[in-house]
Formats: sequence, structure tokens, C-alpha cells
Amino acid sequence: MVRFTSYSDGSVTLAEDLVNTYNIVRNVEKMPDVAALSALLDAHGIRPPAAPDEADLAAARELRPVLREVFGAPDAATAVTLLNDLLAARGAVPHYTDHDGSWHLHVAAPGAPVVDQYAVNAAMGLLTVVTTSGVERLHVCVGNRCAEVFVDTSRNLSRRFCSPQICGNRATAAAHRARRKAAGATA
Repeated sequence: MVRFTSYSDGSVTLAEDLVNTYNIVRNVEKMPDVAALSALLDAHGIRPPAAPDEADLAAARELRPVLREVFGAPDAATAVTLLNDLLAARGAVPHYTDHDGSWHLHVAAPGAPVVDQYAVNAAMGLLTVVTTSGVERLHVCVGNRCAEVFVDTSRNLSRRFCSPQICGNRATAAAHRARRKAAGATA
């Protein structure tokens, strides 16, 4: 498995998890309210000074298609342009801080709204993937009725499904049924 830096690995997961809160194929909303946004932030260790509100929820939902577009980008130049635009639009201000006792990079401006923090951290993680491992690592699941996004961490870039256990097994079962049906039709 490919491993990214600890900074980008968590940041890439930010992007995946946010995009996957809405299934565009089945029109399923998995972040229906502010409580779901709070849970997503908490799952990633993001603890804003004030509780998220409806405006934050709307901003997070607006961010999803921007990040989804990166996962579907046809080439690295397109992906990098999209991510650079996102960083500029969200006021990224890279700086080092030692607020927890050790120096590390922060990308969001101090005091930036929580969704802007989320956006710039996700963008930096995706930029790291694209520029160090290639845009070929970013995928949209080819599973029937899925379209979730993921980063392919396999050695040979062979993943086609967000979850081999779910979407991959469904595709295998469907192919098996189609072969049996075709064999029955010719008999």
C-alpha cells in the first residue's frame, strides 16, 4: 500500500469523507443536519471554537462538488488548478505553529471559519497525492449506483471500487448472474 505523509493522509480522508456524504447517483444525503456535520468534524479531530450552524452546513455541502471534481479530474494539471483555486478562494495562509508543543504546518488562516479550515486541509492533502503519487490515485467508484470517491492506495493502481467487499462483490455477483443467464439462453 502507498502511504502518504501523516499530514496528507488525514487530509485526504477529509476530502473523501466529505464528498461521500452525498451519493449523486441515488440522491442520498448522508449529512442531513448540523449534528451530522458536527459528527464529521469530530471524527476528524476538528473542534471549532463555536458549534457549527446552518451556514456551516450549507458551506460544507457547497464544498462537496468542488472536491468531487478533483477526484474526477482528467489530468494532474486540471486537479492542481482546481485545488489551487480552492486554496485561494478559502484564504489559505500556510504557517507553522507550535500550539501543541511541536512545530507543524497549518494551512488555514488563524480564526478561519471551520469549513474553510476543512477545505484547505483537504486541498493540501489532495495536492500532496496528485503531485507526489499522481492524479491516477484519485478515483470515483465504478460500482453500480455508487459513485463514491476514494484514493487508490494499491501498489498497481488496480482498485476500481470504493469498497471491494461491497461494490466489488456486487459487481462480481452481477457478472456471475449475467454469465449464468447467458449460458442458460444458449442451452
